[in-house]
Amino acid sequence: MKITIIEDDINLAENLAKILKKSWYMVSIHTSKEEFFNNYKNNNDIFIIDINLAWNNEWFDIIKWIRKNKKIAAPIIITSWFNDIEKKIYWLDLWADDYLPKPYSIEELEARIRSLTRREANLRENMIKYKDTLYDLKSKSFISWVDKNIYFTKKELMIVEILLLNKNKIISRNKLITSAWWDYDWMWVKDNTINVTLFNLRTKLWESFDLHTIVWEGYILRE
Repeated sequence: MKITIIEDDINLAENLAKILKKSWYMVSIHTSKEEFFNNYKNNNDIFIIDINLAWNNEWFDIIKWIRKNKKIAAPIIITSWFNDIEKKIYWLDLWADDYLPKPYSIEELEARIRSLTRREANLRENMIKYKDTLYDLKSKSFISWVDKNIYFTKKELMIVEILLLNKNKIISRNKLITSAWWDYDWMWVKDNTINVTLFNLRTKLWESFDLHTIVWEGYILRE
């Protein structure tokens, strides 16, 4: 397993890396945003990031880049001397997967690493990745890159799921209707109903989803 430590205290980072390597982890260290961006390789399993990094929210730029890089889906553990509940909630909502206040024991850190990697393995079995978006088939919800304030109806999410499961394939209008409105007598679903539903989806997801209408054939979600 490969772990990336992003910590501006080089002594702390090197000591942590030394301990983790004894547990057979492969560890890389970065002490600044510039060093991380210049040297990071896309082959990581988990990140440990100190949010006190530098003085100008460099840690936020790093997390933001990690989460927007479509090749990276690794969990992020934030560490900090701050122990404020509101800050914890804010940082966890800000794309972090776990928060560990300093000082912490190495045993607890390793337990959290094991827990996150197990969770990540389970998540990957249920996830569909499309560009910068992750959709969870089990919970029927987006888990990244879609504005959390956007509300999706049950039918909208069913259509999204059908399109994601058939990326780059043309889905006929009839198949979309029979699949999404299976709990109704789909023959009574009006054209306006499907048109309005698709219009609303395009409005909510246009920047993320490349959805096209193919005249006389149906719809295609291109990747």
